[in-house]
Order: sequence, then structure tokens, then C-alpha cells
Amino acid sequence: MKISHLLLPALVPACILSSCFKPVTTDTETALLLLSLRDESATRASDDYEYTLRIRNSNGKTVFSCIWDYAPLAIELAAGDYTVDAYTEEFDLPLYDTPVFGDSRHISLQQGQIQETELVCSQINAGLTILPSESFIALYRDNPMYLRCTQGTLAYSFSETRTAYFLPGKIALLMGGDSGTRTIYTTELGASQMFTLRLTTSENVPLAVPVNGLGISLRTDTTRVWTENSYAYDGGDHSGDTPSNGYPSGAFGVNEARKLAGSTDVWVYGYIAGGDLTSSSCSFTAPFSSRTNLVLAASPGEKDRSKCMSVQLPQGDIRDALNLVDNPGLLGTSVYLRGDIVESYYKLPGLQKLSDYRK
Repeated sequence: MKISHLLLPALVPACILSSCFKPVTTDTETALLLLSLRDESATRASDDYEYTLRIRNSNGKTVFSCIWDYAPLAIELAAGDYTVDAYTEEFDLPLYDTPVFGDSRHISLQQGQIQETELVCSQINAGLTILPSESFIALYRDNPMYLRCTQGTLAYSFSETRTAYFLPGKIALLMGGDSGTRTIYTTELGASQMFTLRLTTSENVPLAVPVNGLGISLRTDTTRVWTENSYAYDGGDHSGDTPSNGYPSGAFGVNEARKLAGSTDVWVYGYIAGGDLTSSSCSFTAPFSSRTNLVLAASPGEKDRSKCMSVQLPQGDIRDALNLVDNPGLLGTSVYLRGDIVESYYKLPGLQKLSDYRK
């Protein structure tokens, strides 16, 4: 884990500002923003990545952009609403070997206010590694293959050993041939998920073991969820299949789900960030005292209540399996929840009437 705070810049030209630096003042028409960054990426060498800090106003205009290590102790801004981003690099299209880490916060600054905000950075894209068996390669070595998502397409070859990275969402593996291009496998991944797909042919799968969901395993660290699946391709077109990684298809992330009040019987994906909800607060650290609710966030380690969703745990198996009083080890882990999105539960966009879940 890497924790750093904004320091007075040694090289002011490294920052790009809409105007020059101003001395820190107590001007009542402006506000002061004090930022800190916490890097929760325990599985990598944090110092190998350089973060960029960017601040945009409510119109989307960048008013401050700077290499994190050169940023000032305090940033003076006009009162108003801002989006504060920290990221290792821009990521818009699928790419190989490009994990991206960052965080984004929406803040409102009042005149004369001194606002302290912490950015908790974790992986914001998803990774997919393909491991084909010798039998699969022998059968399909002459067929071109592609990985496709909403943002674009990556060519894949059997000699490829790198991990492909995508924005969260549905990913399809396509194969070309004499009769055209067909979809042979689909999956859906969320932020921080790292998925390994082992491809074989259906003849090599033991008959006593189901084809879909074979060999699923899960291990979790502070920011990344690792899953693995073996898939036996039967030679057909699977463009209409439900994703076969053991997770529900079409799940909404927390940021999107917060805007979908009124939606019923939908899946929502996120991280269990805390519990003990009241109308004005919640707890992000153990121990917990309430078995009836959870706080769901878009990234692990989230500590900003305003960015979360509230979750009502119904009495029964779901409450027994997910409440943080009896299951404190679930804090920070990913979960899929099925239920109804409501406008307000404990004064947060919420999820109620849960009917199913996946851990």
C-alpha cells in the first residue's frame, strides 16, 4: 500500500493550470482543497506507476492537471462542484498489458471552506488471459481469433501470452472461418477482475463435470478479484449465450445503478465497503453491529458515503451469508446482488428486495 500527500512542487512547470499558481489565501470567494492519495494495489510495485492528478469543473473543463508528485500542498479553487481524478494513464480502448489504476471523486466546495479529500486508488479496468490447450490449438490453429468489447476489438493469436485489458463490461471471444466469424465464448467482467480462461475441446472434458463453470476458483486481495474458468468449445456459435464465468450477465456497476431508481429484479455488481447505516452515516471499519444492511461501492476501500449504495439484507439465507457481523471477512470483497433499485434507503440510492447473490 502506498500513501502519499500533496507536497509543495519542486518544479512548478510540471503542472498545467488554467491560470498561474496563487499564494494560499483566506479569500472568502474561494476554497482550499487538500488532497491525499492511498494506493491499495498490494499486488504490484506501486512506485512503478506515476499518477496524474486532474480537476474538472461542472462543465467538464480541466482547471488543474499535474503529475501527482509535483502537486502543491493546497489548491485554491472557486466555490463550486468539481470532479477530482487520479489515474496512471488514460484508457479508452482494449489493450494488452495495460492495467490502469485510479480513483475519481465528486466534491462540492463552499466559499471559505477548507476541504480534505482522500483518493483511494485501485485497478479500474479488467484483465483477461487466455490459455488454450494443445488440442484446441491443433484443431483451430488456422482460424483467426478476436476479443471484442463495446469499445473495440483486439486480435488474438495462440502465441499470445499477455493479458488483455478492457473497460468493465461484456467481452466476447470470436473465431473466424470459412463460414464467417462466430462468437465462441462470452464473459462479463467488472473493475479489478482478473480472469483466466482455459480453452479446450469438448472431447477432452470429463463427462462427469459440467462444461460451463468447470474449475472456477477465486482468490481476493485488496484490489483485484482473480477467477479462472475452463471452457470446452463444441464448435458452435455462442453469440446468444449467458456469460460463462459464473457471474450474472448484464449486471450494473454501482455508479450506473445509482442512477437507475425504479429498476426491478436487476443485478448490481460492487464491493462490500461497510455497514451499520443510519440516515446520515455508516461504518467502513469493523467491528459491525447491524445484520440488516450493507454499503456497496464501486471500488474496494471506498470511504465516501455519498458515492455508495445502501443495501437492505432480507431475513434468511442472504442475510446470514452477507451480513458483516457474522462475516467480517467479506469487507472489501466483490459481490453480485439481485433486487430492486430504490431512490432512497437510508438517504442513499439503495437496493432492496434481494432475491439472489453471487460472491
